[in-house]
Amino acid sequence: MKATFPLSARLARTLATVTLPAILLLPLAACSQSGGEPEVVPVAAVATAPAIEGSLSANAVSYGTVTSAPRHTFIVAVLHDAVVKSVNVRDGAAVQAGAALVTVGPAPTAIAQFAQSSSTLDFATQDLARVERLYADKLASNDQLAAARKAKADAQVQLEQLRATGSGAAEEVLRAPFAGVISGLRATAGDRLQANTVLGTLSSSTDLVVQLGLEPRDAARLAPGAAVRLVSPLDATVVLSGLLTSVGAFVDPVSRLVKAVASIPATPPGRVTLGMTLIGHLTLPPHKGILIPRTALLEDSQGTYVFAVIGGKAHRQAVQVVVETDDKALVSAGLAAGTRVIVTGNAALQEGTAVQEPKP
Repeated sequence: MKATFPLSARLARTLATVTLPAILLLPLAACSQSGGEPEVVPVAAVATAPAIEGSLSANAVSYGTVTSAPRHTFIVAVLHDAVVKSVNVRDGAAVQAGAALVTVGPAPTAIAQFAQSSSTLDFATQDLARVERLYADKLASNDQLAAARKAKADAQVQLEQLRATGSGAAEEVLRAPFAGVISGLRATAGDRLQANTVLGTLSSSTDLVVQLGLEPRDAARLAPGAAVRLVSPLDATVVLSGLLTSVGAFVDPVSRLVKAVASIPATPPGRVTLGMTLIGHLTLPPHKGILIPRTALLEDSQGTYVFAVIGGKAHRQAVQVVVETDDKALVSAGLAAGTRVIVTGNAALQEGTAVQEPKP
């Protein structure tokens, strides 16, 4: 015949032979002393960390394009009405300093303008000589002499200006002032060009910068001299350290970003090329506040919050996040230093849930 033990004796015997997880002991300890059904008290196993005072810096990320420095960007243009005689390079070609890019000759209008200006100077020169003779014979006034001298000077200035733009030359060769890459070339032999027509751009392939686009809130906290880590999204081996050289003072109406320029250190040829995309990582000035692990943050329709452990139970506390990184968050309100916040096991918690950290 099998012996029958009271409930308390059976519990004692079971506990003497079986080791139960600590998280299960708490519900059993809440059994009714009268021997009825046990009262189950759910306890969640969690991990916590203390909220501490500190500071944290956010990282600004910006995409940029490699271009040549402004001092080594040259606009290839013809300054007078002209006709393209020959194009000596191809678009995208690398050229040496002094290389012939485009050969042009003056257009009929430019030839006529130069001839007219030359004729005007000849007439003004002869007229001045006539007035000077009259003045010597006291037949011309000081005003007449001054006007004749001014007319000659004006005609001479106009002719020199036309010569400077190449109007008087039978042929003009546009050459590269430095070694670089020609881009945007828009010229074909036989083209008739108006004065100041841009034919292309010559960019240095060694003196390079990155044009970045910054979020306005980030740009307001950055200044020239800030360090920039530049990486290629397509080649993980391209990691460069540069500096901000300028930060724009207005928001671009198209991109809604603030333009900035970062320097690029000298690199082996071909490692960084014109038009290449680089990602800039910049460290912003730090904020002060309360630091917690980022995994403590939760969010719902009511906002961002954490669960703090108070009296062995989880209590929801709304927080205002100022800065987040991959592993930390800094909040400006909602928590006091020393408060223990739940960092794991918090997703399924409810207000007032009993919690316990497993003992090491």
